Amino acid sequence: MNLRRTAATLALAAASLPLALGNASAAHAEEGVFANTQASVAEMRASVAAQMQGKAFGWQLSISQNGTLKAADEGGFAVSAADNNGVPVPMQASMQMELASVTKNVTAVATMKLLRRNGLTPETLVWPYLPKTWDVSKFKQVKFRHLLTHTSGLNQAITAMANPPSNNGWNAMQTIVANGTVVDSQRSYKNANFAILRIVNAELWNRSGGKKYTNAAEEITVNAANHTSYVLEYVREFVFKPAQIGGIGCIAPGTTTGVRSYAINSTQASKGKVLGTGTEECAGARGLAMSSAQLVQYLSKLRSGAIISQADLDWMDEQRAGWNEDSNGGDGGQYGGPANGEADNWRSPGAYWHGGDLIGDNQPQLHTCAMTFDDGTQATLLVNSEMTSGTQCGVLLKAWYEAKP
Repeated sequence: MNLRRTAATLALAAASLPLALGNASAAHAEEGVFANTQASVAEMRASVAAQMQGKAFGWQLSISQNGTLKAADEGGFAVSAADNNGVPVPMQASMQMELASVTKNVTAVATMKLLRRNGLTPETLVWPYLPKTWDVSKFKQVKFRHLLTHTSGLNQAITAMANPPSNNGWNAMQTIVANGTVVDSQRSYKNANFAILRIVNAELWNRSGGKKYTNAAEEITVNAANHTSYVLEYVREFVFKPAQIGGIGCIAPGTTTGVRSYAINSTQASKGKVLGTGTEECAGARGLAMSSAQLVQYLSKLRSGAIISQADLDWMDEQRAGWNEDSNGGDGGQYGGPANGEADNWRSPGAYWHGGDLIGDNQPQLHTCAMTFDDGTQATLLVNSEMTSGTQCGVLLKAWYEAKP
């Protein structure tokens, strides 16, 4: 099971949207009302349900508007009959699943808060906050901004390695840091950016209070064994608590209870697997587990200013830090667009999102998306199998377009 670059998936999202959708968005723009009217929650819900019909083993959807949960829906199953003594378990919008790369949005928010807590900015160099025993000589130009926006050059540097690490754990990140990189490279998505932030965030929390939530707390030695639990502690207290969300963590490998994931075209006779991540990689590039209802509440509180300042939120939006690179219209018409090249028809002004995918050929998969819109709407979609067509974020984007007056 590996973690796929969600941006690559989303580049195909337009292919799942009919041409009529692109034309509809252009018509909205011409009317001058598209950005100033709210989407109909009922129509969004109906669109997602219609799009997901027969497309996956199970899915869950939540929609909020103006800070309030407006709709929760689901379809299919969380657990097959074969995995539950002959009794299938229907999916529910309250069931937690691993978020995969959607975790990166939470990591970005935690990083922004920790930078402020320590009197730092996204332009601060990263190396002084890496473990003291690491070789950082080739990493001294990397700033927090580079990691947050995937402009660190790490993807390019790792691709050029003869034997790159196969995971995003502590030792792997030590190897990658020692290998070095060339910063201000073209934006190129890589999980290692946020895996390094996971390690650095543990140190930032350690230096600015730690477990007692006060600057007087005694520092600990951050290491491979404790850093993810330390990051989780901070995220629970300073990201999820302001959002009034509890019970957030990561799903350990080997877990046998909860939502299972399935291969494409699975049936009630199929066996699935609960997907999760090891302790060493939890709460950085991936790992957090939430339900669609919890995730949409987090998004709603994030956009309301309950978690981070408006200035930091604006910076994240502008830089697409913690958001997919194609958010808010994308760059260069990456969606492709109609045959006549009118790429703007496929863009998404005011929409920010991050998707997540755990994949494997003919293996259980899961796909997640958290999306927020400038009309005060947020939507989340979690899917516990490979989809027969389209992408999870493409489904939400299409539903929003279709639900606009």
